[in-house]
Amino acid sequence: MKNNLIILFFFFSINSFGQCLNSENDFKEYFKKNISSLDPIEGIWSVNYTEKSYIMHEYRSRTEENIIQWAIIRDGEKYKVCGLNEEDKEENKEKIITFSKSAISSLYIYNKAIITKGQTIAIPGSNYIRRYTANATLTNGVLLEYNYDDSYEDIKEDIIEMMKVNEWKVSGGGTIDDVIKDWKVTNEFKWVKLFPNENDIKSFQKSSGSGFAISSNGIIATNYHVIDGAKSIKVRGIKSDFSKVYNAKVLMSDKYNDLALIQIDDYSFTSLSSIPYTLKTILSAVGENVFVLGYPLRATMGEEVKLTNGIISSKTGFQGDITSYQISAPVQPGNSGGPLFDSQGNLIGVINARHTGAENVTYAVKYNYLKNLIELLPNPPKLQTVNSLKGKSLTNQVELIKKFVYIIEVE
Repeated sequence: MKNNLIILFFFFSINSFGQCLNSENDFKEYFKKNISSLDPIEGIWSVNYTEKSYIMHEYRSRTEENIIQWAIIRDGEKYKVCGLNEEDKEENKEKIITFSKSAISSLYIYNKAIITKGQTIAIPGSNYIRRYTANATLTNGVLLEYNYDDSYEDIKEDIIEMMKVNEWKVSGGGTIDDVIKDWKVTNEFKWVKLFPNENDIKSFQKSSGSGFAISSNGIIATNYHVIDGAKSIKVRGIKSDFSKVYNAKVLMSDKYNDLALIQIDDYSFTSLSSIPYTLKTILSAVGENVFVLGYPLRATMGEEVKLTNGIISSKTGFQGDITSYQISAPVQPGNSGGPLFDSQGNLIGVINARHTGAENVTYAVKYNYLKNLIELLPNPPKLQTVNSLKGKSLTNQVELIKKFVYIIEVE
């Protein structure tokens, strides 16, 4: 690829949720399958633990490294901690550990409940539940840190049990409360991610881009680099239904201009509705308002279609390329193959790249080059000639167009 130009290739996996699995290999297979939809906190972790205590006016510190390996996996709206071997699974039955998201992407809420069934010394025969909560900070997706203090009741419970086992008594006629009134126990945890690492992510990722309909019989335009080398192509989002996936095949491609035409090739597909936009062949002018629709960064931004807008900055693209427009609408990986519209809802180009050395510099292949590719088809489709978007607000245009802009998933 040309220097400073990045094609908007994006990696994805179908979003799914899980609970505790049977083995470490099962977890690894799950993480591989869902590699690009994983939350950064999901994976297999090694845990280092430090206990810092201030007891009887004496400071003590004890550290245990790699004491256990846990898996964190999404379970509904939370992230559940699971043991990886039989001993850990048994311990899991007494501990319930979860993380949940906060308003800050790198900050999670840690919650732990330890259930001691029928073993309480202070209240014989009853269950004792310890609950802990803390703010957990995730750094670079590989280091998870948090700490919490034992409650006064937890310390008291431990001392009562210790005295019972060792047959100790409080001297001088005092009480346990007198002994532990100044005690403090702080628990510090550092989790280090073992799997998946950066190399794993690169190895297991699949690709995803955007595309849009040009005819009601399921012909879709996208970029050549989105489908290049694909063993299979799937389309998601037909009629805004993201739960249904359709198989597709390549009809025609243009590597030089980074364009491709694919068609839905699936027994369950019937047809699309009437396309609301027309395809503009007249060259657009510098300063015209434009907008982009597509599916960037799905793993973190979700599967709702994303809108950005701007103006045409230049009638030529990177290094004066006459096949492209330069626009100011910002795009991200995953926007590849998405449509570029003018303010009246006319299709004027296909998003294919952005400049890495400048902010909000995006390139789109002009529609004329897509039109040439369409005309090369053995049976060119009849293109829409009536624009039902003209005169409508941007909000109303997007509402109508989004049913015809799709996620292109490639393996």
